[in-house]
Amino acid sequence: MSRMAIHEAFHRDMHVAFNLDRAGIIALFDDINTRRDYYEVINNDPTRESFPKVVERIKTLQKKNSIFPDGPALTVSYQGTNFELETLFDLVGWIFSVTGKTPDDATPANYYYPLVILYSQWCLTLCVKKEKAPQMVQITWFPQESAKRVCLGGNLDRPLPLRKEVARKNRFDMLLNNGLAKADEFEKRYTSDGGQFIGHCAETFPMLFVKSLGNKVTMTDVKGVSVRLWALTDDVTDKFAVPNTDQNLLEDPCENCQVILLRLGHINLDNFSIHNL
Repeated sequence: MSRMAIHEAFHRDMHVAFNLDRAGIIALFDDINTRRDYYEVINNDPTRESFPKVVERIKTLQKKNSIFPDGPALTVSYQGTNFELETLFDLVGWIFSVTGKTPDDATPANYYYPLVILYSQWCLTLCVKKEKAPQMVQITWFPQESAKRVCLGGNLDRPLPLRKEVARKNRFDMLLNNGLAKADEFEKRYTSDGGQFIGHCAETFPMLFVKSLGNKVTMTDVKGVSVRLWALTDDVTDKFAVPNTDQNLLEDPCENCQVILLRLGHINLDNFSIHNL
C-alpha cells in the first residue's frame, strides 16, 4: 500500500502523540477537559458534562494494578445516552470516541488505522501492569448526519476470571437492553473455536454507541476493523502503516460479533472485513 501523510489526532502529530508518557497523556486529557471547544469534543451537553469524571477515573485507574475500579462502573453519556464504563480501556476509548473532528478525506491508511494504533499505545502506556493491556482493540467509523465519527474499544482478555465475568455481565446487559443480545445468549457461543462469550469483544461499546444514535446513522455506511496488540511489537517497524492481511495483525469480527452487528440493522459485514481496508 502506498504511503501517505497521516492526519493529526488531538491537534498533535500522531508520531509525537504515540510517544507521550503516562504523565503526558494525563496532561492532554486535562487540557481537553479544560478546552473542549478547541479539541472539538462532541457538542452535546451530557457528553461534555461526563468529561471531568472520566478524566478523574482514568487518573485513579492508571495508578492501580487492576484495570477495574474498586467500586461500581462509571455512568457516562455518549451523545445523550448513558452507559456504564468500567475498564481503563473503556474510558480511554470513550475519549477517543467523543473528541476531535474526523478529517473529510479520512481513510484507513491516513487516519483510522493510525488512530486505533494510537489508542492501543495509550492503553498500554497507562497500564501499571502491561500484561493487562487489551489483546484486541477495535475502531468503528461512520457518518452521523453531516459529521464523521469514530468509536473505539478494547476487549476483556486480561482481568481475573471472576472480575472479568462481572464486567462481561454488565456489558451483556447493556447489549440486551439495547436489543443487540437475547436473554438466552449469556452463556451461548456462536464461535466455532470455543472462544469467548458475548460481551467480551472489543466491538462491544462501538456497537452500543452506534446503536444509540438510531436513524442518525445509515448502517450500510458503518465500517470498522479489529487490531491485535501485536501490532505494537518491535517486529513492526512502521506501526502506523496498514499491515498486510498475512501478518495476522488484523482481525475480522468473530461469529459472536457478526450476530450482534447484524442486529444493528442493514449492516454490511464486508465493511468489517480485513480484506476491504
